[in-house]
Amino acid sequence: MSNDLELYDNGDILSTKCEAAFLVGIKERGESDEDAQEHLEELESLVDTMGIGVVSTDIAIIREPNPKFYIGAGKLEEIIEKAKSARADLIIFDAELSPRQQRNIEEFSGVTVIDRQEVILDIFADRASTKEATLQVQLARLEYSLPRLTRAWTHLSRQRGGAKGNRGKGETQLESDKRMVLRYITSLKKEIQEVKKNRLLLRKKRADRPVPSAAIVGYTNAGKSSLLNFLTGSNVLAEDKLFATLDPTSRKISLPGGREFILTDTVGFIRKLPHDLIDAFKSTLEEAAFADFIIHVLDITNPNVMHHQKVTLDVLEDLGIKNKKIITVLNKIDALKPDTIEEFNLLKFPGAVKISTYTGAGIDDLQNTIHKLLKELNIEVKFSLPLDRWDLLSLLKRESHIVSEEYSGENILVQASVSEKIKNQLSNYIITE
Repeated sequence: MSNDLELYDNGDILSTKCEAAFLVGIKERGESDEDAQEHLEELESLVDTMGIGVVSTDIAIIREPNPKFYIGAGKLEEIIEKAKSARADLIIFDAELSPRQQRNIEEFSGVTVIDRQEVILDIFADRASTKEATLQVQLARLEYSLPRLTRAWTHLSRQRGGAKGNRGKGETQLESDKRMVLRYITSLKKEIQEVKKNRLLLRKKRADRPVPSAAIVGYTNAGKSSLLNFLTGSNVLAEDKLFATLDPTSRKISLPGGREFILTDTVGFIRKLPHDLIDAFKSTLEEAAFADFIIHVLDITNPNVMHHQKVTLDVLEDLGIKNKKIITVLNKIDALKPDTIEEFNLLKFPGAVKISTYTGAGIDDLQNTIHKLLKELNIEVKFSLPLDRWDLLSLLKRESHIVSEEYSGENILVQASVSEKIKNQLSNYIITE
């Protein structure tokens, strides 16, 4: 791999250092002013997470994307003038620009231009830590960047001479590097497949131990990692920034009363999350698909909480997750003010558990709700075990929840809440079910 490619692969996506961004929101046909403004504010949060300051913003109204500039030429001229007046060195579109549109806007404006997908890729690249997540980010970035090589590496258009004795035109450095990137993409895909095999083996081993599992899902920055920390006493990264969590983090939790389950934090969902990035982070999103139940965390203080709920449920549906038990959790109730739209939103979620990961309010209610659900997942069975089968008693104590235990003659009578697997394994010793 050339030094250029190594820098492009491991460093920032932007080829130049940018510190002042001008954001361009998009209002599509049928979209309200409020929705367009909300989407622009979300982009601003993403750019803040990226570490770049926002100097100004504007919203462009489009009926359908312009093939050349995505927006109309007149509006683009207005945006360029505003961006330069604000001393912006970067223009960011809240849209997915084609390589041609991106190149045309840069040539027209003389300013670096990126789109929403490139912002998310940059954040993901900065925050991925496990081997699989790092590999998936590299793959997603290279696949995104391949058709944009002429934009990023304008110096590569120089000609390389032919081999000695062959004075033909030769190939351009760009063509050579495109082949190099394609080879690297192929290599990454093979390596990712190997990592996936290892992950499936680990998941199979975990499934062999019948401890129920749950996945925390929700819109990014809803408080998922904070909830995991609160329930486990651990110290998983929890920042007031988008995509603070990218890699799946699992912890075993013991509830009051002795029941245990595995809880896994997942990447936050977001509007218009590119599908190749959903593929890239199946390692964390699949935890929701394989979990016995889901804890859906919502930020009740966010006025767009209903939309955030829809985005999350839509992504779960895209992953093929249906008919799975979901506990809806409304977080940040400590920040609610009386007679506000946020307080009114509470009425839209009947049966939801209201908590604060800041004060601990409602955590007992959540634990009780989980306890009831775990009880539903298992079956309460009474076993009669021979006195000499301490291995079976040990199995029950290790893999189930013991309700009662008493000795009767030559047998041990054990009432236990067990999984279907344990019930079948000890079926010869069942008295009542």
